[in-house]
Amino acid sequence: MFSLDLSTLKEAAMAVALGLMMGLERERSGFERSQEGHEPTHNRRVSDQAEALHGALGARTFALLTLLGWISVKVGGDGLAMPIAVMVLAALMIGLFYFETSSSDRGMTTEMAALAAPLLGMLLTRDALLAVAVAVIVTLLLLSKPWIRAWIPKLQRDDMTAAMQLLIVFAILLPMLPVRTLDPWGVLSPRKVGWMVALIAAVDFLGYALNRVLGSRRGALLTGLLGGLVSSTVVTVTMARQARENEALRGPGQVAVMLACAVMGIRVAILAGVVGGATLARPLLLPMAAMVLILLGISAWMYRSGGQQVTGEDITVQNPFNLMRATGWGLALATILLVSAAARAWFGDRGLLITACLSGLADVDAITLAVGSQVRSVGLSASTAVLAIVLAIGANTLAKAGFAWFSGGRAFGQRLAAMLGVSLVAALLVAWFQA
Repeated sequence: MFSLDLSTLKEAAMAVALGLMMGLERERSGFERSQEGHEPTHNRRVSDQAEALHGALGARTFALLTLLGWISVKVGGDGLAMPIAVMVLAALMIGLFYFETSSSDRGMTTEMAALAAPLLGMLLTRDALLAVAVAVIVTLLLLSKPWIRAWIPKLQRDDMTAAMQLLIVFAILLPMLPVRTLDPWGVLSPRKVGWMVALIAAVDFLGYALNRVLGSRRGALLTGLLGGLVSSTVVTVTMARQARENEALRGPGQVAVMLACAVMGIRVAILAGVVGGATLARPLLLPMAAMVLILLGISAWMYRSGGQQVTGEDITVQNPFNLMRATGWGLALATILLVSAAARAWFGDRGLLITACLSGLADVDAITLAVGSQVRSVGLSASTAVLAIVLAIGANTLAKAGFAWFSGGRAFGQRLAAMLGVSLVAALLVAWFQA
């Protein structure tokens, strides 16, 4: 037996809460279904039957199922007999209910969620955080029915094939690449280059999928925000290439690039704060805030001013998934990595700012980590570290402007370079006055 204390009561209450969360969603879904397609003069019996079909497995039933699973572990201890018996009993009852109330237009989503309920109660006794996370995922899946039904008609077989190819690349091919570096400076890792190639292809497909599902303007927003968490350079090349192929994507592509650059500034500030502490985070905050606010302001202006010019319905976007193009970009990035590493070796620590500019051509995170660790370990001046990071961002911004011009053409690259330049000048001026 188990001792009754406050922690045990809290765990039991949590089991009930998880069941209620899933069950309330099912009751809401059943009520909405009972109201669909029924005119006031329609036979009330149809509505009553629909409510009966779904209301029987509602909030109270789910709460009891999760509580039953929790009790089976508490009573059974380390043995499996009690939990197995409870699961068998629950499966039989849910199965009988399904066959008694099934109809031709009814699925098994509610019943499968009900089977998961006692398992969640059992999991709660082992890992409460994991149980809560799984319950939230199950509830989100239950809520996602209208979204999935709205998105699926917009996707084609080629889209699903491309998604499967991406999964194969990430799950099978990338883990097979060696991690060890192939150059004397230790920067050219096949795994790292492979990740960049895969990310380019993934952002390509992400932008395409979001355009198909949400429309070009909203799709560009999400591409910039999500892609900036991974690589703003990848977003720049992707958007530039798509803008060259379809002029209607020029404005949304520029917005996506600026949002990605803004997210990069936020990411760098957070990374510098984690590595360099408050000593580096405080003086870096103002330059990064100046850059990010300008980029967000220009993005908002462009998004609103282009609202009548570009809509998702006006654009036909082709699936851009192409590993050969992504491989070519990966080779170009590998070349930049090698050139930056060689320059760093030649100049040494005395050329920190020059090294920051050269490193920024390929990657901003590396120089941020380097100067952040030096601020703590060797007493590097915070103002010098901030200037080095901003210069790296400046070099990275110039590289992105060049990529945008080369990949997207003059019309795409010129305007984007001007906008990125304004944000960069603001960050450099703030960093320079702080130095």
